[in-house]
Amino acid sequence: MTAAVPLESLTPLARSPLHIVRPRFPRTEQFLAAFETALETGQVTNNSRWVVEFETRLSEYLGVPTLVFCNGQIGMMAMLRAAGITGGEVIVPSFTFSATPHAIKWVGAEPVFADILDDQTMRLDPDDVERRITDRTVAILAVDAYGIASDYATLARIAETHKLRFLVDSAPSFGTRFNGQLVGGCADAQMFSFHATKAFATMEGGCVCSHDLELLARVKAMRNFGQVDGADCHEPGLNGKMLEISALIGLEQLKTFEQAIATRRHAVERMRTGLSKIPGLRVGREPAGVQTNWLYLPVVVDAREFGLDRDALTSALETHNVFVRKYYSPPCHHMTAYTTQREVNLPVTERVAYNVIALPVYNDMTDEECDLIVAAIRYARQSAQNRTKP
Repeated sequence: MTAAVPLESLTPLARSPLHIVRPRFPRTEQFLAAFETALETGQVTNNSRWVVEFETRLSEYLGVPTLVFCNGQIGMMAMLRAAGITGGEVIVPSFTFSATPHAIKWVGAEPVFADILDDQTMRLDPDDVERRITDRTVAILAVDAYGIASDYATLARIAETHKLRFLVDSAPSFGTRFNGQLVGGCADAQMFSFHATKAFATMEGGCVCSHDLELLARVKAMRNFGQVDGADCHEPGLNGKMLEISALIGLEQLKTFEQAIATRRHAVERMRTGLSKIPGLRVGREPAGVQTNWLYLPVVVDAREFGLDRDALTSALETHNVFVRKYYSPPCHHMTAYTTQREVNLPVTERVAYNVIALPVYNDMTDEECDLIVAAIRYARQSAQNRTKP
């Protein structure tokens, strides 16, 4: 019998590349006059008019006092420092982008990696967190992987019991809701990223949110070199100020953001429905009460059941112009920067990290694009099966 032609060698299903991200920004005419005024007056930074207005609008939208930053990483460093984290140990998932433990190291503390709960929500495992608490632990730093809200309530109770700070790296989850309410005020403080890869993007940018006004005042000082009154610095700070152009873009993005979230959620449901019919895939899901913005759609590949491993599937999809990523792989505890730390057993993290792909989700994704991604995955599996036939 002649083997079938491998399907991944056929004409790509997607005529145009479906990259992992497709940022959408407002047209320049929507904010050009305001930006020209900023240029003419020289008020382009130092918390000028549009940054102040953007902060006000964000605080109203999220329902929690909010300060904007030049990027999420600087915001997270300021958040940690303002929360009093300058040493000790911070419990954090290893299944995250490297920026999370980096921020902990930069403020002088040590990350202690904990496992995630499962392969569909990728949330920090509260039981494993509690097992790793010692007399050196000063904080828990959760991560909203892919935009999926962490188990805030349980982690907050653990933190309160052990007198720890509870903070959240919410870089991907701006626009996610829990029990109908936008997340942002669910911990001592939360940080969001507005990087170009995010669902809500201002090119570069981020913010820190907190109902703790004393903590937020320290965050504000940190953002401006540690200055509180005039030139006096109460403690070492950073330059974390957002540019006016980013604030102007953010103000425009807010006008259409709820529709963008609705589009992303519809796209994920459509892909989930199609992928549920393909053996060997564990598709990301929402915990009860969570309405996710879905930065990406995570899919864990069971190589034996699917017929291809994660890496082979990634390559096959590229032939169809579908470009996925292996987020978050390797896990942080396997990165060179952290392999010299204590050995740690994180079985769920490792199983997920070395078998997961992140599928694209866009603010303007079409049904056709969703169906193309599902078809490309299905064809990759069929091709693998054809190659094994006698």
